Amino acid sequence: MSNNTESNIPVNFTENSNNEWINWIEEAIAKDYFKYYEFNHFSNFKEIGFGGFGKVYRANWKSSPSYLALKSFFNFNSVTIKEIVKA
Repeated sequence: MSNNTESNIPVNFTENSNNEWINWIEEAIAKDYFKYYEFNHFSNFKEIGFGGFGKVYRANWKSSPSYLALKSFFNFNSVTIKEIVKA
């Protein structure tokens, strides 16, 4: 994420505070703490794992021969949002 030693991650959010988590994620993307790419930036998808939250794929970034891991979530809810933040 960032080299900043202070954490702005919300830790005491309730189930009803999804918008606050979403706002935090959107702010983190805007400040380049997270990189966000559309799926059409990738090719050669291959499923390499799955779990309770979603699936993990290996794919090529279209502008590079390198493989990257992509995580896809089954549901976008407060539990998933917290999983994104802690990942």
